Amino acid sequence: MILTSRLQLLSCTLQYFEALLQGKDVLGELLDIDIPEEWTEYPEIILVAYDKLRNDPSMLGWFFYLVVHQEDKRLIGAGGFKGRPDNNGTVEIGYEITPAYRDQGYGTELTQALVRFAFNHSYVQKVIAHTEEEYNAAVKVLQKSGMHFVGEAPEQLWRWEITRAQYQWPQD
Repeated sequence: MILTSRLQLLSCTLQYFEALLQGKDVLGELLDIDIPEEWTEYPEIILVAYDKLRNDPSMLGWFFYLVVHQEDKRLIGAGGFKGRPDNNGTVEIGYEITPAYRDQGYGTELTQALVRFAFNHSYVQKVIAHTEEEYNAAVKVLQKSGMHFVGEAPEQLWRWEITRAQYQWPQD
């Protein structure tokens, strides 16, 4: 689990995926949280993510996280990594926050936590992300998380990154 001031990021285990595949109420009861009907815009990814983790359990921690609002005890999105860091120490992040919780800083809080988690592993040298080719909320979130535009990527995407050398470690 990764904790921030307002969020819990729960690494989605096979048990959590299986509960979710039985129905949102099953997972909600297991975690003692509320799960809104429309907590994700990409429900089709659940089965794909479950199969990926089932085929490679070593991805746990470097994969799919459930984003829980601590005070509301509600699932408000998902995020995580697209897999373990590659041989160059590069890892890609992605995230989504449900519409009712957008524009309140949760996306930034989530991405900052993922970047910090990645760089807490000495072998991670770079964190990357991709967005649509337009200046939108996702771009602002990545910029607030310290990421920089580095160019266009295939499939009409922009590529963003932050290196270990650029990362500003939080002051405790």
